[in-house]
Amino acid sequence: WIDYGMFFQNIMVAARGRGLHTCPQAAFAPYHRQIRPVLNIPDEEIVVCGMALGYEDKSKPENEFRTDRAPLEDWVTFSE
Repeated sequence: WIDYGMFFQNIMVAARGRGLHTCPQAAFAPYHRQIRPVLNIPDEEIVVCGMALGYEDKSKPENEFRTDRAPLEDWVTFSE
C-alpha cells in the first residue's frame, strides 16, 4: 500500500507545480462494488483510492475548513 502513497504524492507535487490542487480520497474504497459498474472496472479489480484534481475555489466554504491537529510532540519522536 505504501506504493500508492508515493504514487499519489508525486502526482500531488506535480499538480501543484502546474497550479492545480488535489484531494486524495480513500473513503469510498469500501464501496468498490458499487463504483465498479459506474467506472467500468473489471470484476477482478477494486478501487483502492481516488483523487480530486482541479483548481481551488477559495470562495467555497468547504475550502475554509480546518481541522484541529495534535501538537507534533504528541506523536513524533526525534532521535539524534
